[in-house]
Amino acid sequence: MNTDIAKNQTRLNQYCKLMSVLILIPILLCMLIGTISPLLFYFFDKNNIGFGSDGYSFFISTTMDDSIDISTDLNFWQAALATLIDTGRIVILIYAFNQLRLMLVNFAQADYFSVKSTKYCYNFGKFLVIWAVMGVLSEPVITAILSYNQPERYFTVSFTSEDFMTLLLAISIMLIGQILKKASQIAEENRQFI
Repeated sequence: MNTDIAKNQTRLNQYCKLMSVLILIPILLCMLIGTISPLLFYFFDKNNIGFGSDGYSFFISTTMDDSIDISTDLNFWQAALATLIDTGRIVILIYAFNQLRLMLVNFAQADYFSVKSTKYCYNFGKFLVIWAVMGVLSEPVITAILSYNQPERYFTVSFTSEDFMTLLLAISIMLIGQILKKASQIAEENRQFI
């Protein structure tokens, strides 16, 4: 019986180790593409570098209006601010997934109920919430910046079902992190009584 539990735990630890490595690959890809894509888009009018459709890219937070020509209508400060905002969002997402990776590294070492592991879980959810909120808030800011030199200035606001689902999932992960933290505190208290 105990050998089955040990085998399952070893297998679980191996899966966690594998997932922590597999998560590292998209983190590095997002870092590279996410920092270059807004720069190429706002400064050189290179649209989406193959990672988008219909004028939208995962790495560019704003869908562009046809009345704005990136190559001629933007000043340096507009392109710099838009690049900074879009790149900042990607950095937040990268940090969130790095927290998930660190949690899986702890799990791979059979460190399931520690305050450190639960902190990583909570931080993953927290930074996903920040990323989703920044997505909603950055769209009106970026569109206002980009339309600043236009005869009619405007800004757009949107809150989609994907934004709602991301927020719901992220808040749930934060709650799970808090519940695991409480469970690890109770487990530690129980170990001290024994």
